[in-house]
Amino acid sequence: MLTPPSLWSAWNLSPLLLSGLALAGSAHWRGRLAGPRRPADRRRARCFAVGLGAVFVALVSPLDALAGALASAHMVQHVLLVLVAAPLLAVSAPGGALLRGSPLPVRRALRWRRAPLVAAVVHGVGRPVPAWLLHVAALWFWHAAVPYDAALRSDAVHVLEHVTFLGTALLFWHAVAGPRGAGRASPGLGLLLVFAMALQSVFLSVLLTFARTPWYAGYATTTAAWGLEPLADQQLAGAIMWIPAGLVHVGAGLALLVALVRAGDRAVTPLPPARARAGRSPSPRSTG
Repeated sequence: MLTPPSLWSAWNLSPLLLSGLALAGSAHWRGRLAGPRRPADRRRARCFAVGLGAVFVALVSPLDALAGALASAHMVQHVLLVLVAAPLLAVSAPGGALLRGSPLPVRRALRWRRAPLVAAVVHGVGRPVPAWLLHVAALWFWHAAVPYDAALRSDAVHVLEHVTFLGTALLFWHAVAGPRGAGRASPGLGLLLVFAMALQSVFLSVLLTFARTPWYAGYATTTAAWGLEPLADQQLAGAIMWIPAGLVHVGAGLALLVALVRAGDRAVTPLPPARARAGRSPSPRSTG
């Protein structure tokens, strides 16, 4: 059982996880050097680095071990993956850089993504509304008692939980805040989806915070070493989902609102007089 004195030695040094993060970071770095140098690429590179760092903190640092002892730590882990790493990685649009920086065998192996069926499925689940539905379904499913306790008992199920959280969050944030393209929502739809995401998050956090009994049997004997009762730990987890997570949703909503206002301003801005006169068609001459 994890105790406070042993916390700082409880790093997750999984070779598969560490090598995956290292390969992603190095491939992105090589791909960025080999690609075009535009001002926006620097901002995207910083977003990618911070997003990858958030994944490192969530899954490699002692927070991962603490998540097995405290629901509140588990919630911090989820917030880092879903509301820090995922939006930053989505905004960074790393696909091109990662592909350029990957070894040739990897690029050849990824040709399957161009198959019509695969492309259709990816396009379908990446649309704004399906992405929202998938992410909400993942959040509610993994916070239910049975799958949550299963993730605490099994490392494989725990990995599946993290993959599902991060994967569906990437789909959602790419659809509402990723690079402009056919799959991205308009600012108005994106604002609506972020607002709806915030509402369901508040509802789930209220259920956790004001529950009269603990939901998760896996924490029945692990919280005492940290000075918390299981119910108090669960209530703290609900408060973390409620307030810090809510601030992220509010920030994203405000950014989309600004984008929506700017788009409206551009739509109603009159043309300069010279351009307006040039755009007019000549009136027909009168005959007689």
